[in-house]
Amino acid sequence: MSLSEMLKAVPELSEEDAAVLLRVGSQMQYMADLSNTDIFLDCPIGNGKSLVVAHAQPASGTTAYEHDVTGEIATAEKEPAVFTAIAEGMPICDIKAETQEGRPVRQNVCPVKSEDGRVLGVLIREKDISEELIRSEKYEQLAKRFAQDDPMLRSDDLNGSIELREVHHRIKNNLQLVASILNLQARTVTDEEMRDILKENVGRVQSIASIHDILTHSSEDMKAVDSLVLMERLRSNLTALMPAGRSVAITVEGDSILLPPDTASSVALVTTELVTNAYRHAFPEKKSGNVTITVCQGSLIHTIIVSDNGCGFDPTKAREGSLGLSIVKATVQDKLKGKLHIVSSPEGTKVSFDFKLA
Repeated sequence: MSLSEMLKAVPELSEEDAAVLLRVGSQMQYMADLSNTDIFLDCPIGNGKSLVVAHAQPASGTTAYEHDVTGEIATAEKEPAVFTAIAEGMPICDIKAETQEGRPVRQNVCPVKSEDGRVLGVLIREKDISEELIRSEKYEQLAKRFAQDDPMLRSDDLNGSIELREVHHRIKNNLQLVASILNLQARTVTDEEMRDILKENVGRVQSIASIHDILTHSSEDMKAVDSLVLMERLRSNLTALMPAGRSVAITVEGDSILLPPDTASSVALVTTELVTNAYRHAFPEKKSGNVTITVCQGSLIHTIIVSDNGCGFDPTKAREGSLGLSIVKATVQDKLKGKLHIVSSPEGTKVSFDFKLA
């Protein structure tokens, strides 16, 4: 069945909307051949389902499918990236999924939007990862066997962990001392702009201190920070720094990812800047609102989304001289080796950034 015929099964799709999807569909075979992967175009049809309206297989190379799956239904349980991209209206990278034929794949998903910003569907690139999973399981088994067969290594690791825990504890205390000094200065200055600058820096220092505090109290080997534990700690710190007269609720949701300390530091700094920016600019006409931090786990690339229900802004006119925006862009690009995406409207703003684990 052709794409134009499939689109007739999508509810509430205008001729203009269909034209946008047809333009995208006309390029799918090129995308499949270029990337040597399966490419799909899905459209939401309600009740937590989406319809596969087009499927392009690479002309030569590997595919995860024995046949064309156009016309089949995708569900959130098997393809979480598809429905996250539809709901958030933002690209989602490297999320594990399961095909209609039961094979494990990795998905990159990009929303296809109308001229007025509505999500009409999603463009999906899929790569078969069944062989990768088999190799990964073998490596994990070998690593466990090696650790079990070397008791001396385990003893050395224990002594090293005690010393490392003490190092993290001292770093945390020193950073908290710096934050306390900045806080005292913020209380004594009379200039409102200077007070805001000092409080922003308190948040930055506390975000890094939180990582060392988590590592200090970790029951593991102190080589990783749980993403949800980190976000909850940041939520607590940032709530305490909320501007007077504001009541902005911060919600943390999503997946638990074990982050190396260096990656966790960069993630914490970017998240702190984005939430602080929402505090300052998203709610000028009202004293209350909501900010949500969502963690999306991928196979190799992970995504964090900070969204608010504020007034929105024009991303093309964002103030280039803003220190916070400069910190975010530089950290995402240079430290996390990821990409930053901003989507904003009068109903709110969503900012996402992705990263790989070092």
